Amino acid sequence: MPWTPPSLTTERLYLVSLNDLTQPEFVFENRPDDAKRLPGLPSNWTACLKEDRQPVGSAGYVRWDREENVGEIGFIMMHPYRNKGYMTEALKAILDFGFKGMGLVLIEAKTLPANVASVRVLEKIGMKKERRICGRLSSKGPLLDFDLFLIGR
Repeated sequence: MPWTPPSLTTERLYLVSLNDLTQPEFVFENRPDDAKRLPGLPSNWTACLKEDRQPVGSAGYVRWDREENVGEIGFIMMHPYRNKGYMTEALKAILDFGFKGMGLVLIEAKTLPANVASVRVLEKIGMKKERRICGRLSSKGPLLDFDLFLIGR
């Protein structure tokens, strides 16, 4: 079922759907054509500065289990805009939308343990490390250790 997220606004950012024609095209690696149209693959919003609409990163739901009301967020930040609180601000709005607009009861995130910046952002938005898990970034990729973070409603 196609799903287009609404635009969101924070104090300093516009979170614009990737379906907006003004946004850059995302490259879907290792995904079949039908998966490219699924909700939340790979992320739902481009975060743009309010002052000049400059994109600073991308964030959203990379997985949405509608039966269990569980979602998983993912995000990426453009290097010049790191350490300014933009992704924390964007993700707070995305979590709020997930709980209120999507009816989620649990939101997950995974990060590599060495990715200190992502761990810090996840902690700032209230997520707690649940456990370390082993998985792959792609179906043929190597097994890696990830830290699983959770936040509930």
